[in-house]
Amino acid sequence: MAIYFSTISRECKQKRSNYLFSPKSGIMSSVMKVLLINPKTNLPIETRTSPSLGLAYLGAVSERQGHTVRIYDGDVEDVSLEKVVRDFEPDLVGITANTIQIKSAWRDAALVKSVADIPVVLGGPHPTVLPAESAERPEVDIVVRGEGEATWEELCQWRTFVGGSTELTEVLSRTMAVGGWRGAISDLRSVPGISYQTPDGQVHHNPDRPVIEDLDSLPLPAYHLFKTDRYTNLQPTVDRIEGPSYPILTSRGCPYRCTYCSQIGPRRWRMRSPENVVAEWRWLVRDLGAAEIGVLDDSFNINRQRVLDICDLLIKEGLTHVPWIMINGIRANLVDTELLGRMKQAGCIRSAFGVESGNQEILDSVIGKHLTLEQVRAAFKAAKEVGMETIGFFIVGLPGETGETMDDTIR
Repeated sequence: MAIYFSTISRECKQKRSNYLFSPKSGIMSSVMKVLLINPKTNLPIETRTSPSLGLAYLGAVSERQGHTVRIYDGDVEDVSLEKVVRDFEPDLVGITANTIQIKSAWRDAALVKSVADIPVVLGGPHPTVLPAESAERPEVDIVVRGEGEATWEELCQWRTFVGGSTELTEVLSRTMAVGGWRGAISDLRSVPGISYQTPDGQVHHNPDRPVIEDLDSLPLPAYHLFKTDRYTNLQPTVDRIEGPSYPILTSRGCPYRCTYCSQIGPRRWRMRSPENVVAEWRWLVRDLGAAEIGVLDDSFNINRQRVLDICDLLIKEGLTHVPWIMINGIRANLVDTELLGRMKQAGCIRSAFGVESGNQEILDSVIGKHLTLEQVRAAFKAAKEVGMETIGFFIVGLPGETGETMDDTIR
């Protein structure tokens, strides 16, 4: 793979006819220090449930490029971020944020900038939905929208590129003199999936990046970069697990269009193969000593046969002794006793169903759930028959709700 950065290259063409950066060829390659940050979450509930899977993937793709990576999780660290930045001296910083973290993310970005002039990249659900809000802030250089792995790889290549030779450093210095890192970032117009502000004050939104089609191509999450002994378990309000708990994502996306959902990618579902999923599962259990595994999929059971195949492989591999749970729930209209029974046999002890409302009109006209209350009752009944614990997700106060419709949900 080769990345061409046009503006820097134009000035360098007089010295070199074809400026490309390629990790395989080694042209201008160098090892960077990458710092990835999960901002502290200020909530009155336990937030140290598991390592950030998103940062674990970004750490893995960074290490795959040969970079040195440090992950700072504000929820579990006992040293200040300022000290980490000063001691580690990163070349590139990435920060993830959902809505409840966004102000902490901005504060962390400002702190990084106060210590050193380092390009700061912000990504995650909130910046994806409102990219201009963060791109306009002086402490944020680049906003990544949607899935981050492929975009992050290109940004790492760009950062290596602009710092990879004396000639380019001179060009970069002249470019940055116009507008700091934002002047250099103007050269990223060909990188899909990012938003940024140029020195003239304009926020640019590059075209969306296509989603990753081959999820089996992703590396294993870099959990070794986390202080795993400082996390609790995946659902600490329900039970207590002795030993490390790890999340796993076996698919991405969802084909449904529920109006309340903040799904940041296209409304479609992509899956990993059963063999690839179980290979990671085996690694979590046998190599990392997982005491609990949580499936984070938005819609784990879209493909019924895939669920059955995963369960059969878990049984065949002898991995059923480690309990696993459904963190985000599964579609109640796509389960039955056979499916839940196979999941239970494979080690699943708890499922969850997104019911949302006990009023059919709200489900149909407000949410667009494509789910009936009869299907909900049948799903809970099937789970009870196979001995599986259940959790229900509900929303009260949706647009159009009345006291009567909310009472329906409560009942």
